[in-house]
Amino acid sequence: MVDLICADENGVPFHAVSDCLFDCAWGSGENDFELTLYDGTVLPDRGLVYVDGTEVGGIVDHMKDELSDGVSVVTYSGRSWHGMLAGKVLQPDSGQDYLKVSGPVNQVLSNLLVRIGLSDVFKVRADSTKTIPTFQFDRYCTAYDGIRRMLAANDLKLMFQEVDGTIWMYAQPIVDHNDTVDSDLIDFSITKDYRRTNHMIGLGKGDLKNRLVINYYADASGKVSSACTFKGRDEIAAVYDYSSAEKDELDKQTKKQLQDLQGAGAVDVTVHDGLSLDVGDRVAGCDHVTGLTVTAVVLKKIVKLSGGLLSVSYEVGDAASSKTEYSNYTSSSSSSGSTSGVSLTAGRGLSISGSTINAEVDSDDLNAVKQVAEAANKTASDFAAQIGAANKTAENAKSIASDAKSVADSAKSGMMTDDERSKLASVERGANAYTLPKASTDVLGGVKVDGSTIVSVDGVISAHVGDGASGRVVFPIGYVVMNTTGVDPSVDFGGTWRQLPSLGCFTFERIG
Repeated sequence: MVDLICADENGVPFHAVSDCLFDCAWGSGENDFELTLYDGTVLPDRGLVYVDGTEVGGIVDHMKDELSDGVSVVTYSGRSWHGMLAGKVLQPDSGQDYLKVSGPVNQVLSNLLVRIGLSDVFKVRADSTKTIPTFQFDRYCTAYDGIRRMLAANDLKLMFQEVDGTIWMYAQPIVDHNDTVDSDLIDFSITKDYRRTNHMIGLGKGDLKNRLVINYYADASGKVSSACTFKGRDEIAAVYDYSSAEKDELDKQTKKQLQDLQGAGAVDVTVHDGLSLDVGDRVAGCDHVTGLTVTAVVLKKIVKLSGGLLSVSYEVGDAASSKTEYSNYTSSSSSSGSTSGVSLTAGRGLSISGSTINAEVDSDDLNAVKQVAEAANKTASDFAAQIGAANKTAENAKSIASDAKSVADSAKSGMMTDDERSKLASVERGANAYTLPKASTDVLGGVKVDGSTIVSVDGVISAHVGDGASGRVVFPIGYVVMNTTGVDPSVDFGGTWRQLPSLGCFTFERIG
């Protein structure tokens, strides 16, 4: 059972918890953690969390509290130890173009911590006696990237460890796990690149014939220099365009771009027994039958703690920094074959070998596609039903229009002639007028006329029951009304209406 230690900003522990969900990562891409607590523990601002005696831990930057049905779930997040360095920038001294360091590695690390203001958080431990020759940092790089590059250039890796509340920072030699990971312990597949980009042409400032041009070449072992090794069918050239670069910068970046393309191939690994690796370590796949070996670098380490159980996984890649998953259970590494100086990233189900991207599709992927297709089919079916209903509505409208035309034609045929109008003019006004008796308690057989009562010319009396609004057009239940405004007909005609699916005009049916 592994506990997570909670401490204040001074590193003084006040609580140990195992009932939590903790996810911490450091290395390439992310350097942070997320912690979910279920026991009601409250961490202070800038509080520290760590697994005692390990490099797992960080500082609290954010808190999220979720209360549901009386149960509170608090989630904290922040930077891992590595992430605290990633949040700092190494700036050149005033008047200098670059920041340069040299000397014993422990002293160099101590000076850098003072420079970035973290000497009160980390203490440097003298694990290595190595001396750093003059090293020039990239301008305004993060402290994390700069320190890791400096150490890697001297075959060292950056390490942290918590001991009795003190967070130690130190350098250790990079470990090659070539003798640990072989065909007796793992399953793997290897792709070996016999030829890769071996000639990089760098283009800098200037135009046409005046443009700055630099050439770099790689030999069979991947070593980059200004000497041409491959020609003819064996030469594979690429162009690196850096139009704003002066000579020194173009020279540096062109060489780096070619070096990044010198991966030996690809390896997909499944590890049967857990390995203890650190960011910067190298792991190799080797087949004793063919003698093929491909080396990959550990780029990221992910540690998860759940219910007191700790699990560790890794991401590895080759010199081109092409990423893929590597864990205690399954892993893979691959080399980028890009010829444009752009790093490629292999996601789930993908691997990169030279200039080839391979994809594997499993049953889960096919099921996901099937579900999307079924959903699309259902949507199409629903639309087809709506279109059918719209066609029916259109046919009904056509029929109504035809009936209206027939009525109009009948009305036209029934119009009076001049002779008939002359005879009508001779009739005294009001000669055939008749007033219906108004119904009351004293008059029987009368008619009480209101806004919903209609008396036709032939004496037929008809009435419609509305919502009590005088003069309002009333539609019986079952009638369908279409409009272009989308306003519910109940606003104008009363009653209860429901909207029907339609394409074009809004369609409503009276249901009450």
